[in-house]
Amino acid sequence: MCALATALAASAAQGATPAAPEWPLERWEGDHRAEPRADARPAGHSLPSPTQRWMLCAVYPHLKDSYWLAVNFGMTEEARALGVGLGVREAGGYGQLARQRERVTDCLRDAANDALLIGTVSRSGLNDLLAPQLGRTLVLGLVNDIDPQVVRARIGVPWYQLGWAVGRWLAGRHPGGGPRARIAWLPGPADADWVGFIDRGFRDAITGSAVEIVIERHGDTGRAIQRRLVETVLDAQPQLDYLVGNAPMAEAAIAELQRRGREDATAIVASYLTPGVHGGIMRGRILAAVTDFPVLQGRLAVRQALLALEGLAIEPYVGPAVELVDRASLARFPAQWMLPPAGFVPVYEIAPTRP
Repeated sequence: MCALATALAASAAQGATPAAPEWPLERWEGDHRAEPRADARPAGHSLPSPTQRWMLCAVYPHLKDSYWLAVNFGMTEEARALGVGLGVREAGGYGQLARQRERVTDCLRDAANDALLIGTVSRSGLNDLLAPQLGRTLVLGLVNDIDPQVVRARIGVPWYQLGWAVGRWLAGRHPGGGPRARIAWLPGPADADWVGFIDRGFRDAITGSAVEIVIERHGDTGRAIQRRLVETVLDAQPQLDYLVGNAPMAEAAIAELQRRGREDATAIVASYLTPGVHGGIMRGRILAAVTDFPVLQGRLAVRQALLALEGLAIEPYVGPAVELVDRASLARFPAQWMLPPAGFVPVYEIAPTRP
């Protein structure tokens, strides 16, 4: 773990309601982990008490699945712990750039907001709105990749790493020269930026291995759509060794493989973690998944916003480590770093309580 991670972990231990004594954090640069810099101030080493009634405005792509619920849970818990205010808006889906632009404009127009935290649906689709805010309004990128030229800093992980972690793990199980491993690759919507990053990382990692993509399908991450895609690939390629791809696909694949009597012949691997995937791993029905700790991303975003608003240095790109977990290793990481609690519903407004 880098020096920054050690420093931020120390601050987590000092917080009013720490998630755990140590957070697995990294400094990122581009698609990869960055080396510690001697001149870098360890942002987050000591969290100040708010000197004003700071108000954060967060805009998400949506709140339709457990991933963004986990981010929302982390942000709301940290906002309450630190005494800062938080207002949440969402676009309604990854195809809703126009609606997200409206939500961002609303945040920027509201004089009560001191900072904007944006989980964008498009890497550059907000550039014309955000570029004029440089030097005027604190804008932080949240989770999804965004043009770094229009934000003060980014909190998240390179989604390339999620695909690369899955591919590296499979390549290690099936090195070049050995029997080929036939996989179906279902990363998600073809036109979503995050899918492109995962796809590139995955393909880079399996290059030279015995892992072979014999069929590939793209589609929205809605459960019904992914179930139909799983049925399609299994009809076309009934002797697959693995179904690999997005979390709703992995969840849907459990029942479909059982229905076909192939649950012991075709393994399931997910490119990110949800409660359904977590449960599938614990039951032995999903072989492995990657986690980027979305709850911690939400918590860290609020911490970084507070530091910046108080005039302290923050890192340009920081977030959790990317970890591949299976049934044996899942217990190494507290569930509350990765998942919202059962029954959690979105929180849209928290009033500031300090100073």
